[in-house]
Amino acid sequence: MDRKAFLLQRRLRYMLLLFVVFLALFGIFDLIVYAVAEGALYEDVDRQMEHAAQAIESNVDGAVENFQNGKNIVYTDRGSYVITYRIFLLLRDRQGNILNAEYLSSFDYMLNVGFQAGAHGMQTESVERNSFVLYYRTYTLAVTTSAGETFYVQMTTDSTEIEASLAIILRVLVQCTLAAMLLVLIVGWFLSKTLVQGVTEAWERQDEFISYASHELRSPLAVIHSSLELLLDTPGARIIERSDLIMNSLTETSRLRKMASNLLEMVQLQAAEMTIHRENIHLDQMVGDFIEPFRYQAEAAGKTMACTLQHGLDIQADRQLLTELLAILLENALKYTEPGDSIRVSAQMADGKAVLAVSDTGVGIKDEALGKIFTRFYREERQQSKADGSGLGLYIASLIVTRHGGRITAAHNRPKGTTFAVTLPVREKGKA
Repeated sequence: MDRKAFLLQRRLRYMLLLFVVFLALFGIFDLIVYAVAEGALYEDVDRQMEHAAQAIESNVDGAVENFQNGKNIVYTDRGSYVITYRIFLLLRDRQGNILNAEYLSSFDYMLNVGFQAGAHGMQTESVERNSFVLYYRTYTLAVTTSAGETFYVQMTTDSTEIEASLAIILRVLVQCTLAAMLLVLIVGWFLSKTLVQGVTEAWERQDEFISYASHELRSPLAVIHSSLELLLDTPGARIIERSDLIMNSLTETSRLRKMASNLLEMVQLQAAEMTIHRENIHLDQMVGDFIEPFRYQAEAAGKTMACTLQHGLDIQADRQLLTELLAILLENALKYTEPGDSIRVSAQMADGKAVLAVSDTGVGIKDEALGKIFTRFYREERQQSKADGSGLGLYIASLIVTRHGGRITAAHNRPKGTTFAVTLPVREKGKA
């Protein structure tokens, strides 16, 4: 499966998963709303039938006799209980035959209300009348007289309007759910793009790394291979006679080692679980001691290096990472300056933070490159002969600064050159 097909499949999977989740949530919501609406609409009717059932059970003999005679009244110890006219009473024997059918002649369609001997409690039945479908709420109660006879009292009332209201509620819920699910599909499609963005970025980083590695490894490996072949052509030669080939191989081997070291360090700094070993550092003292070897290199190349250090500037940082950061900035300054140029290193307090700056009067950086130089593998060919770096130095520097909670910037050093400024939090008073 190619990459585009895989990403499309993954997006569709995320979108489908989102659709199913929201469909389940909306389905549960619809069921709850419908159940609450049904209970609210039938609350009054169900309560009247339950009260009637309690009255019937308190005087079964009298109730059965009255129902057989077409009377909707029950005599109890607390007086007579008249069942509302909106409730029809169907008295049935054990076989389900209606015993008071003669009193329902004007409502013959009531004789078609369904009945099951084992069905008890509230139910909704549909009855057809003059090609119209009517709905009735029924409550079936099994009673036994003092003589041991069993009867079924089926109370029923017209609930067509309630069912019509419930149908409207159901239709609105379904329509809203369909509209919402359509919106979920649309939003899910765009949201799935965000969800697969991590996979896309991982592939892009992988492609970027493969491209970088293949490009950077090709040249040194070719030099080493050619040098070894030439050495094999003259197996009897002395080392001093072919020292140029050996030096070429050693130079390219060192370049490969540095590249591997940079890649390993980049991965470690990117790892969230990497521990920063902070300690109290006198920044002015550390910088002053560290730059001495670089000062000698600068002087040997006809360049000058000066420093301005504020005394008593303390920070909490990882000493090894901080020296590596400074080494990257100084090597970069030495690399992109010519004989006669100058390099200045400063460390001072500004706005409650420590600012470490390395400025040079070298070739400078183009405006469009200032925002890219801290990007992984980016290399600006400021001088073709010196564009031999890995493109990782400044990226690693930015990672080191970020892990310390600081900020690194690059700017033009007027009238020419570049200034790199690192802002780091200082050690709070009273803390080690």
